[in-house]
Amino acid sequence: MNSFSDQYLTELFLNGLAGLTGLSYAQLKEYAESNSIFNIVDYPDLVHPSPEQLAKIELLKELIKSYNVLRTIEDSRLELSNSSVVGKYFVSFLEGKRDKEVFMVTFLDTKLKVIETRVVSEGDIDSAAVYPKDILKRALDCRCSSIFLAHNHPSGDPTPSTEDIAITQRLVNIFEPLGIGVKDHFIVGGMSYYSLREQGASCFNSKDIANYEPIYYNDSLADELELEP
Repeated sequence: MNSFSDQYLTELFLNGLAGLTGLSYAQLKEYAESNSIFNIVDYPDLVHPSPEQLAKIELLKELIKSYNVLRTIEDSRLELSNSSVVGKYFVSFLEGKRDKEVFMVTFLDTKLKVIETRVVSEGDIDSAAVYPKDILKRALDCRCSSIFLAHNHPSGDPTPSTEDIAITQRLVNIFEPLGIGVKDHFIVGGMSYYSLREQGASCFNSKDIANYEPIYYNDSLADELELEP
C-alpha cells in the first residue's frame, strides 16, 4: 500500500481495530508494516491477543460477516416502479387497519428501490394529524430521491376526499423545491386502493410556498357512515 489514500485507510482501520478490541495500536502497526492487515482479523492468534481481546475480534468478525450478507440482500431490495406494485404494497400494510387512520411514507433511492417505509401518523377511526417537518427530517436523513404517500380509509372506500388532495399538494409544495419527488399518494380502503397520480389528480406540481404546519384531516366517508342509522 503506497498511495496516501491507502495509508490513510490503513490508519483508520488500525485505529478502529485497536479501539474496538483493546489490542495495542503500536503492535498492530508494526505487524501491518510487513504483513497483510487482514491477517489481524482472519488469523488473530498471530498478534497474540488476550482471551478478552480474542473474544472481541470474533464478535467483530461476526459483525463484518452479517453486514456483508445483509448488504447483498439490500442490493436486491424491493423496487416500486409501477402503480400496481405500489398499490398492492400499501394494501398489504393498511388493509387490516379498520379501527384507525394510518398515514405512511415510503422513501426511495434514485432507482425507485425502497430505503424505508415508515408510519408517520396514527389517528382514530376518522381523523389523523400529519407533521410535515417529521417527514422532511426523515427524508433528509436517508437522502432519498423521492417518496410515496399512503393512508387508509377505515370506511373501506378508497375514494379520495378534497382533504386528501390538499394534503398531497401541501407535501408537494415542500418536497418538490428540494428536488425530492412525491411520486404518488395511495388511499387504501379494505383490499382496494386509489392512486391519485394514476387518476390524473392535479396536485403533483408545486403551486405555493412551503407550509410546515401540522396537517389535520378527516375521513369524511367514515363520518357519513357513523351518521347512518
